[in-house]
Amino acid sequence: MALLHIAAEWGGLRQRQVLAFTVDHRLRPEAADEALHVAGVARRLGIPHATLEWSDPKPRQSSARGARHALLAGAAARAGSRLVLTAHTEDDQAETFLIRARAGSGWYGLAGIQWAAVTPAMVGEGSDTLVLRPLLGASRHSLRALLEDRGSKWIDDPSNLDRRFERVRVRELLASEPGLRASVLSCQSGLQALRSLGDRDLGQWLRTKVSAGPDGTVRAMGALPDGDQGVRALGLLVQLATMRARPLRGDAAARLVRRLSAPRPFGAATLGGAIISRPGGMIDVRAEHALDLPVVNAIPARLKALGTVYSGKP
Repeated sequence: MALLHIAAEWGGLRQRQVLAFTVDHRLRPEAADEALHVAGVARRLGIPHATLEWSDPKPRQSSARGARHALLAGAAARAGSRLVLTAHTEDDQAETFLIRARAGSGWYGLAGIQWAAVTPAMVGEGSDTLVLRPLLGASRHSLRALLEDRGSKWIDDPSNLDRRFERVRVRELLASEPGLRASVLSCQSGLQALRSLGDRDLGQWLRTKVSAGPDGTVRAMGALPDGDQGVRALGLLVQLATMRARPLRGDAAARLVRRLSAPRPFGAATLGGAIISRPGGMIDVRAEHALDLPVVNAIPARLKALGTVYSGKP
């Protein structure tokens, strides 16, 4: 709700059209009325609004997130836009750090949510949509204060109180230990700065060394970047060639990077649904199984979007 107010004000100042979408996951009967409430606020702010319904609801957060991004990316594409704004906050950053730390994430993952990303919706309309998060530096408390000042009501999602979800339990932990939030965000800020340097190098590599052929083959000129960057680079090539959001297992990818970097002959290998070969000093990655033509045709645009985001120039 705070993002709706801020985006409406920004659009008015910059003379840019802003559209609002509410996703009704059809998992709670109250959701339809909540969408109507948002539509009413958007109307008062002069913002066109549409409700997007999930046609195949499943009561899993991961499934709902995937469906939500697919609906938003498709709606943005049909409206002629490649930008979707979401309202992730500084508090979401702190929660993400603790969740990933518990899962054993390395420093790169602990850097947290990025202010710009390519949509996780890999197939269909809008697979090159950029997701921007302009409120990552704002706290929930400050956004609630903004809405109170403007006399605007918001709706609390009851799932935010459901302790079956790990994020809810982590949120309670951060609320019970006030000093923890500040410590986490301080640590994360340093990791974020370190990650941005590496991501800029990856972005430059994607923009200058990687291309996508008409048959869906993704080709990297020359060797992969050194060290951990090589593992991330190979992961991006595989995800592009297969158009799947599923990340690679780090140990398998690291072993393959070492093989690709070795001077001895390399035939071919499979990883993550892709076939990797090394013809003439280049690295080719293509899907193991044939992709539908619309998916193949979407690969170059997604490659360009990834290069834009990683280079830090959306």
